[in-house]
Amino acid sequence: MTYHHGNLKQALLDRAAEVIADKGIEALSLRGLARDVGVSHAAPARHFRDKKALLSALATEGYLRFSAYMTAAAEKAGSDPVARYNAMGRSVIRFALTHPAYYTTFNHPDVTQQADAELLKSHSEYMEIVMMAAAEAQAAGWHPDIDPLVLMAFSSAAATGAANMVTNKRGSDIFEGRDMEKLAAEIINLVVPPSSELCSDSARQAPKHHGGDTKWNS
Repeated sequence: MTYHHGNLKQALLDRAAEVIADKGIEALSLRGLARDVGVSHAAPARHFRDKKALLSALATEGYLRFSAYMTAAAEKAGSDPVARYNAMGRSVIRFALTHPAYYTTFNHPDVTQQADAELLKSHSEYMEIVMMAAAEAQAAGWHPDIDPLVLMAFSSAAATGAANMVTNKRGSDIFEGRDMEKLAAEIINLVVPPSSELCSDSARQAPKHHGGDTKWNS
């Protein structure tokens, strides 16, 4: 890949995504990106003061793509709010598999701890989409008696946890040969039914929520 004209900022971000997908965040450097796109080693500084700034920008782009990806999955699922939320959960796993650089970047602890205003904004907008979809699924019959925040947190944890497992190079080989789309559906179906018609069955099987404050002992 060699940059000649146009949007240098985007060219650097695109190449950064390729490097991360292939070798990981640790292999990324502004000097290396400059060499790869064919500009002087000082050129990236016009857009990114350092590697942290570039990663924050890439994570921001990742969240925007992620939000659009989930929204498209929900739209494809139709009008049933529970089916839409189920589809969003499956899309988390699929996004992690098909766009590993973005998923890795916006979940990397170094990136999240040093997030700039734009990244914080894109993450907040993503969370609003998830929370709204979870609330709509609950209104359609998905665990109506459970604290909405608990529902959102548990279902999100299941989706992102599964996505982390299937993309973790240290152990993802246990899923080798599996139909990942089917696997994603089976995992998410354990948490969110594929339709509102099945909500009554899942509610009967779930433990009762008693509410109240939880006290933690150290």
